[in-house]
Amino acid sequence: MKKSFVAVGLATLALTTLALTASPALARDPFAGGYSGNEGVCAKNVSCSLEIDPVAGGKSYTAVFEAEQQGRSPDGLITRKTLCKVTAQLTRDGKRLKGAFPSGQPIEIAPSGGGVVSVSKNSGTPCGLPFSISGRYENFVDY
Repeated sequence: MKKSFVAVGLATLALTTLALTASPALARDPFAGGYSGNEGVCAKNVSCSLEIDPVAGGKSYTAVFEAEQQGRSPDGLITRKTLCKVTAQLTRDGKRLKGAFPSGQPIEIAPSGGGVVSVSKNSGTPCGLPFSISGRYENFVDY
């Protein structure tokens, strides 16, 4: 009886180990992905997004920030115009990513749980435009 109990225990342990190593959800980087800014993050009729890609095994990251202006054409169709697109180089600092845009403006990103990141510590003029990008961004694409 002891041998069968040990065998079942070892088989369960082996299956659990296999499931943990094969599960992409458990191995997912907490920052990597595409994020859309919640309403009011940028400015009225401007939507902001971030694409965060890990580099060097998750020790550093590239974050591409993009702002698009939304409107309507005379025929009623929704239009989008890219206002700016800029890349920031970030490094992992504990549970946060810290870095700066090429202009020197600092940026900090922290996970907020449930596929959400919070962006903070930046000036009010990303890409030279007069609005803040601080706020919550929701994940829409996992990498």
